[in-house]
Amino acid sequence: MFSNHLDEISNKSFGVGSLLELQVYKNNIKSITAEAFLNTGSRVNIYLQCYHLTGIPFLYKNLTATCVTGSVLPKIRFQSGYSTTVKGNLRQGGFNCSFNKKILECTPCPSGFYGNRLNGCQACPQGGFYQDDVGRINCSLCSKGTFVNHSGGKSKEECALCPEGTDFTRHAGNRACFCKINYARTHRFQGCSICLEEGVNCVDDFKSLHPGYYWNWSFPGANITEYSSFVFHLKNDSVKYNEANQQYRYKIPQAHKCPIRLSCENQNSSSAYGIKGRCKVGYRGWLCSKCQKTFYSVLNTCFPCPDKIWIILEAAAILCLVLGVYLLILWQGKEYDRNKRSGRTILDKITSQMKIVLGFYQVVGELFESFHDVTWVGPLAFIGEILSFLKINILRVVIRPHCFSEKLYIDAKLQFIISLCFPIAVFSILVSCYQVWKLYLKFRKPSVVDRGKKLKELKNKFLTYAILLLFITYPPTCDVIFKLYPGACKTFYIFKNDTSVYITLLRSDFDLKCETLKTYQLLAYVATVAYVVSFPFVLLLLLRRYCKKHATNDHQGETIQYFEPHLNDTVNENEYLLSKRCESDVLPVWVKFLCENYKPQYWYWEIIELARKVTQTVLVTLLGWEDTLTKLLTIGTSVLFLTLHARLSPMMSNFEQRLQMFSLSAIFINVLIASVPIPQNYQAPLSTILIVINMIIILIIAGEVVFYFIRFIRRKFLHVSKN
Repeated sequence: MFSNHLDEISNKSFGVGSLLELQVYKNNIKSITAEAFLNTGSRVNIYLQCYHLTGIPFLYKNLTATCVTGSVLPKIRFQSGYSTTVKGNLRQGGFNCSFNKKILECTPCPSGFYGNRLNGCQACPQGGFYQDDVGRINCSLCSKGTFVNHSGGKSKEECALCPEGTDFTRHAGNRACFCKINYARTHRFQGCSICLEEGVNCVDDFKSLHPGYYWNWSFPGANITEYSSFVFHLKNDSVKYNEANQQYRYKIPQAHKCPIRLSCENQNSSSAYGIKGRCKVGYRGWLCSKCQKTFYSVLNTCFPCPDKIWIILEAAAILCLVLGVYLLILWQGKEYDRNKRSGRTILDKITSQMKIVLGFYQVVGELFESFHDVTWVGPLAFIGEILSFLKINILRVVIRPHCFSEKLYIDAKLQFIISLCFPIAVFSILVSCYQVWKLYLKFRKPSVVDRGKKLKELKNKFLTYAILLLFITYPPTCDVIFKLYPGACKTFYIFKNDTSVYITLLRSDFDLKCETLKTYQLLAYVATVAYVVSFPFVLLLLLRRYCKKHATNDHQGETIQYFEPHLNDTVNENEYLLSKRCESDVLPVWVKFLCENYKPQYWYWEIIELARKVTQTVLVTLLGWEDTLTKLLTIGTSVLFLTLHARLSPMMSNFEQRLQMFSLSAIFINVLIASVPIPQNYQAPLSTILIVINMIIILIIAGEVVFYFIRFIRRKFLHVSKN
């Protein structure tokens, strides 16, 4: 008769002569009259819960009453024939049944336990649960903000206040209360600690990664397997969690911001299987900064490798373009020699403007690679390839050796070796060709005068090639050298507030540990003296030798005037554009390349430009854009050179002066915007605007070239018409 909502027993309710045992517990019985058990059989056992009785009833001698408590429990016995059905029903009603000599004995679940049809009596789980009654099929709930710190809670008094950092307004559940917002825990039944670390998402009581951040679990002191299991069972707020995984006993690594936000995708990072963090498809390595096997990099953005046939065709197209430029140079040179006139040709003007473009994009490309979180997708991917190409990353962008074979991957060490060998190879090849040609002329036996003249012309031509190649590759070569400096290493501390565990990686290539680069760092210092300093110094001495004298003479003479021909002008393209300037046949071609677009008194300005390009990127390379000193000096350098160009106007051509001013202004805008924190919702459109600004220069030059050729073709057409 248990669990029947009885509150009183009276009026011979159980006056049955055959009654042997009566179980009326789990009823709130308050009173029992003396006549209730009149005329019952002999030796009757009554089991009831006594704490609701208002008085002690009168019992006859044949009656025995037992108060059922958590430790005093009655047993119900059944013959084996009833075992299957009865066992299931009683288990479902809060009993635990077992066989004793083929007799089924069932006992109500004690306090602190509840009945389960499959497993019998189960202890109330640790957390916000207790049970102070017997034979119950569920547990009672603790008040909000309280929990029982052990399983099998037997009374409400055992519900204690939840620990610090938890939410007292919610039921505890199967833990020591849920954590507050921005709090996390490492033990299911202990307190929560505040969680305001950058890049860490504290939801569901544990730490996970925000997109755009990276952490590494491979260091001693961290255990991703245990943490994944802890998170998996913590998210399972039911009695089915594994008690062995209720605590994470190791450290959690701190999150580091990824250079390219979208590369650290961290899909499903709040799940147990994604808690480690995941790079976007195509990315790998520390901070997801490297490309996978079948991808190649453009300004730190990874793209799938195209088919090899397309790579070959693109490389062939670039080779044809270079060959076409070379043939144009030869043709202009012959026209120049045939006309025997000095002054600026179309090629001279295009070359001068391309120097401005090349210098601009070499700086901007490095800046974008260092601090702009730009998504190079769609048409922007093509622009990114142009920027990388103009940075002279030809191997990476055009040939893409990594797409042919993983063994051809070019890391920072191999780049450094190639950069050091390139100047040596250039001079070695040209000197060898010169000696071969000299030997050839010796066997041909021309006149001494002709042989000397040809050798002089060849020497001048080879020197022009060498200086041109080294001039173009100087900024990226310096960049490669600076990237191996000890100052270009970055130290990452793995755990917060723990400086004992760290890793020091090369900022430009996170695959390389700096402790393995001691030899390369020493060679970088040697290369700085032998190339970074020596090359512009030698150029300065040569320019001083050839140009200073002519600049002084011109400056003391008549006023130099420069004019730009218009589309309707019919002057010859080899006609003087600069009057009263030093005779061009006196100056070698390579000298003209370096100084012919500057006013005579500023013959040294190209060396200043080399210094500017290196200065504006060296601090970003060494210290990273996050360093305050880098921002201050980079902005200061931009302002300084912008002011100098505005004040001195060193360019002869007004068009080239305005073009240079625009390029310096664009660099200043890039640096300035990068120094100011930009809200996330403005970053994508602002990056697009910056790219458009940076591409305007090349569009201006393209329009200028088209203008020159239209004028050239029109002049030729008029010349043919007159004839």
